[in-house]
Amino acid sequence: MDKKGVGGVLVLVILSVFGGFFVMTVLQHQVAVQENTATVTATVTGTDVDVKTDDDGDKSYSPVVTYEYTVDGETYTNNNVFPGGFQRWRGSRSWAEGIIAEYSVDSEVEVRHNPDEPSRAYLRNDGPPSSWIFSVVYALIALLGAGWLIRTGIRRWKQRTLIKDTPTETAQSLSVGPSEIKGTAVTDDPLSAPFSDDDCVLAKYEIEEYDDDDDDSGGSWRTVEDDVLHTPFYVEDGTGSILVEPDDEATYDLEPEDETTVYVDSSEKGPAPVREFVERNNIGYPADRAGKDNDRRYKQNLIRPDESVYVFGTAQPQGGGGTENPDRLVVSKGQDALESPMFLISDDEEKDLVGRRRWALWRLPVGGLFLVAALAVLLVVFGPGLGVTLPVYF
Repeated sequence: MDKKGVGGVLVLVILSVFGGFFVMTVLQHQVAVQENTATVTATVTGTDVDVKTDDDGDKSYSPVVTYEYTVDGETYTNNNVFPGGFQRWRGSRSWAEGIIAEYSVDSEVEVRHNPDEPSRAYLRNDGPPSSWIFSVVYALIALLGAGWLIRTGIRRWKQRTLIKDTPTETAQSLSVGPSEIKGTAVTDDPLSAPFSDDDCVLAKYEIEEYDDDDDDSGGSWRTVEDDVLHTPFYVEDGTGSILVEPDDEATYDLEPEDETTVYVDSSEKGPAPVREFVERNNIGYPADRAGKDNDRRYKQNLIRPDESVYVFGTAQPQGGGGTENPDRLVVSKGQDALESPMFLISDDEEKDLVGRRRWALWRLPVGGLFLVAALAVLLVVFGPGLGVTLPVYF
């Protein structure tokens, strides 16, 4: 499993924990409206406004209306104002007072209750709680996450199959079409590495900045910028050389252990290559903060000249030339997706590229679970309005 895939799942799981609270309040409301089909006349015995204060001193208010009613000779007391068996809170006291003003003590009101469990009742239905909005947002995120997991799983498995089943060609025998070549990266015009004095033909980099969050949950690293820098280079394999033209849409799967990191405190600007890169690209420096806050990590992974390289791409004629001479071919992304199934550049061994994709399909069942969860949430929120009866298991 790759770190990015596992990290994405963890984010979705955390969102599911928080989203589950909002979804449950909506579900309780919808089920209460669905099941509390009987009506009875009740007598108001008291009204009040509950107040709670959070850690920041902000207050929330909830209306309380207590009422009594009799069903089949048994008397029940309830103070549930809205469907769902939970209180609704708002930051406006006038909202709570406006509701209880509609109910005077000793007045008679109509309440709805569950005919099978008369103790479950509510006074008024003002629509689903506002958490339905957050439930829909969670469902949309889960849908996107499920789509990303399924798409990535299929793509990585396809990559594994292509890498494993495609025979390696030599530069001398290369022909037009999807091709796999291995050799040494060669260039007369190398790039300067982003965060060091090294030359390279390709640089995958990321700038992370630490955010302390100013709360008890702890801080985290956030990405300020990431990209891939590349230049055309040749692959020499002993039989000849073939030109490779990297593309922004290519897959760059570099040896993870070759990644280097430059850690820079927020009070500093870092070594000369880092400063030159930041200033040349107008990235800017963070404000100086105490402790770890605003510190940066400058990460890079390089393919250097004369380093071993693996390329899977599409061989095609350069500049419309003929295909008889391999020197006239170039390996690139290609124009047709059907004829160009993959464009991947790596400095890793072929067996390691295949190994990292061995468990690619784990994303499919996990993505399926999030897809089902998203559809279930949307059913809870919108189903009753479309005449759908929700299954009840509690």
